[in-house]
Amino acid sequence: MKTTTIKNFILSAILPALFLGACAEQKKETPTEDPSQEMEQEMVKAPRGIISLNQAKTLCANYEERSAMAIKEFEMAQNPKQEFIPTQFIDFDFETIVNYVKYVQQEAKKAKVSPDSLRIYLGNYGKKGKQPNRNTVFILPTTEINGESGGFFINADGEAELIRSYWPNTNVGSNEKSKAGFLPNFSPSMFQDGSLILNDGNSAPPPYSDF
Repeated sequence: MKTTTIKNFILSAILPALFLGACAEQKKETPTEDPSQEMEQEMVKAPRGIISLNQAKTLCANYEERSAMAIKEFEMAQNPKQEFIPTQFIDFDFETIVNYVKYVQQEAKKAKVSPDSLRIYLGNYGKKGKQPNRNTVFILPTTEINGESGGFFINADGEAELIRSYWPNTNVGSNEKSKAGFLPNFSPSMFQDGSLILNDGNSAPPPYSDF
């Protein structure tokens, strides 16, 4: 009687443990998700703006022929003793662009607006800039506020405001605004006032290894 009781006790203690172990092993071997389904979910359709390699090469050749040479002639005329090779591309770190888009979305959401595009402005650092006489670009997010669309910043009250209102005494597209410049300065106060403009890309001469 005692022997039977001991056997029953051992079986009742061991069998559940074996059963649980088998279940755990089965769960471990069974993948939680099908990798092919996960890959399919991540697929993104190519946007309409994608162009072919040949089109890109043509664009670069056209720019070099129609613009870069004129820029070189102008700069060499200002300083004949120094060789000048025009900038033909601006390079931004990929992670910087990803973080920038997330940052713009974050700040826009807090201001209760939705960004609808990114404007890429052409610029020049000038004689005493970061890269003297070099062309550059800066990126500006746009949205619609009170029926008007344009680049925006976040004002001191945390609200989205069109950048053109930053200079209330100038008319958009006027000669006065062109002479004054798009941005009055790059002082820290400008950034504290909610600027969402991205600059500081790396510029370089024509990328011969690409096109």
